[in-house]
Amino acid sequence: MVEESSSAAPAECEWPVPWQPVWGEADGFGSRAATWAVRAVLAVATRLPERVLGLLLRTLAALGARCGRRRSRAAREFLRQALGELPERERERLVRRGWLQLLRVTVDTERLVRVPRARLRQHFEVRLSEDARRVLDERRGCVLVSGHVGNWEAAFAVLPALGFHPAYGVAKPPKNKFLAQALQASREGWGVRVLSRKGAMADAPLILKAGGTLGLVVDQRTSGRALLVPFFGRLARCERAPAVLLKRQRVPVVLLACRMGAAPLSYELELSEVLWPEEWARREVEEIVLRINQGLERMIRADPDQYVWIHDRYRDTPRALESSATARLRRGEVPGSPQAE
Repeated sequence: MVEESSSAAPAECEWPVPWQPVWGEADGFGSRAATWAVRAVLAVATRLPERVLGLLLRTLAALGARCGRRRSRAAREFLRQALGELPERERERLVRRGWLQLLRVTVDTERLVRVPRARLRQHFEVRLSEDARRVLDERRGCVLVSGHVGNWEAAFAVLPALGFHPAYGVAKPPKNKFLAQALQASREGWGVRVLSRKGAMADAPLILKAGGTLGLVVDQRTSGRALLVPFFGRLARCERAPAVLLKRQRVPVVLLACRMGAAPLSYELELSEVLWPEEWARREVEEIVLRINQGLERMIRADPDQYVWIHDRYRDTPRALESSATARLRRGEVPGSPQAE
């Protein structure tokens, strides 16, 4: 790995896609009151001593695991599929950790948006692979792909300082319009812009042709034009957008992980594997998605305590149905598979 040296944040760049509101439609008094309540709770939480905050979040995570029974059941199924049969105590600990990680990221990100932009880089230890460095050096448009490991939102805070600019993150806005407005404003204070998941693919070509970066978090169950591709050995509904963009726009896909360090507001940002269009553009979309899933699986298994396990990843998907990509993987025909290597 190549250690990335500190660099100053770039000057304001031109944006190939104009700013757009990424807001929900619920704008009644209830939505406004809920936003006030959320912001008040976060304002208090971000000022608590670390020990007190940790105790509060662990308590809330335990309550979430108990009260959110449907999500906790989904987490147990997900864990069994990803990590195999675990001792009951360890399995239940990881279920609670999934709830805790979601809460921790929420508070952690709220703290990070209050850090002056000029000082954000100080909170990150950055590791770039040789391939990721090449993407930057060539000023190529690229798609950054990550999962819900560590603090996936924090990664966008430092992208402009590393040279990934203009950078856009794709998000599904909360239904609450006022909360969505606040979230968008705070994230864009980092020098990135937010696009709505609905319609982002129409804007992507302009961004990528301008040498920009498009960030996607793709490890959750996808609706719409999803592909059924193995994830931890079981078919799941997977996002096809990174693979489609690689093929159509001839841009690399870079896997990114932003792990939380031991100290508050410290992060280990790693950009590791790169799928080059020169190698992958002739492959089927399904094969590319499978290769991305393999990278995400390694990322998750490396840090199971920092993963949000409570998503119902396998809802409405068959347990035993082999896809053509799975067959190619077993025969060693998909680059990057253990058999191929």
